[in-house]
Amino acid sequence: MREPVGQDEYGSANPFDPDDLSTLNQMGPAVGSNDFEKYAVAVIIVFGALVIGGLMAASLAFGHRNGFLYALGGATAAWISGNALLLDRPRIYALFVGIAAVMLIASTVTLVL
Repeated sequence: MREPVGQDEYGSANPFDPDDLSTLNQMGPAVGSNDFEKYAVAVIIVFGALVIGGLMAASLAFGHRNGFLYALGGATAAWISGNALLLDRPRIYALFVGIAAVMLIASTVTLVL
């Protein structure tokens, strides 16, 4: 007995069924490809956290309260931007990434000067 279109003998959807090319075309080009975006986002998050944490630690070590507060504000803005990305709000995401970048640059400037 033939299984329903798009399913294998266990009832799972099989996007690579050669008898059903219309379903394969509807799924788009992302089917079966490697998803490097997840790894890129993970790397960005980890190194971003290291940079922000490093700025906070350096500001505390050198006794620069303003640098610490700028780094804390940058970390908070980056956290809010992550939530905006999850909620699919690209303009709010871009705004808070910009705010985070400005605050982290200000933190770096207070450490250097």
